[in-house]
Amino acid sequence: MLCGRPFKTGLASAHRCSDCLRQPPVFDQALAAGLFEEQLRLAIHDFKYRGQIELARPLAAFMAAELEPPFYPPRADLIIPVPLHPRRLRQRGFNQSLLLARELFRPWREKIHFNLLKRTRWTEPQVNFSGAERRKNVHHAFSVLRPEEVKGRSVLLVDDVFTTGATVNECARVLKNAGAEPVYVLTLARVA
Repeated sequence: MLCGRPFKTGLASAHRCSDCLRQPPVFDQALAAGLFEEQLRLAIHDFKYRGQIELARPLAAFMAAELEPPFYPPRADLIIPVPLHPRRLRQRGFNQSLLLARELFRPWREKIHFNLLKRTRWTEPQVNFSGAERRKNVHHAFSVLRPEEVKGRSVLLVDDVFTTGATVNECARVLKNAGAEPVYVLTLARVA
């Protein structure tokens, strides 16, 4: 199970999806707490787009109840929320990935580093694109600010929704180029 795609067999760890077989991701493993559908999808939209930041705590509690090691409790050396571009951060007023990470990993706050990975290039919202367009949109959009702090360390990337994996894959690429190993991905939800 690389990308965390759910399988009907319930034996996801024994399978690789066709996308991972065709083009393996850069990250080592991804996991989502739930599927991006029904009530979870509505809650994420309220949290992310309607500014209902008070939902960070119950969403993080949902994640904690659904996860197991190495994701929760975190076995990684560093927990890095996927960063927003400064312009998007000003528009939205908060980084939803950082809020989730702070709530979910409250007992391990010293591991959260929101200033090691930076979005260096403005990108259009990924929701506007599909597949290859998403990969192109985020290509070279991130950089590691202090490579010496990630070299030889395990990283847990945190994001809200895993759709195609383009964003977290690009983040993992720059983190691994800086010497991070391994890089895991944790998201609140995943598109099936």
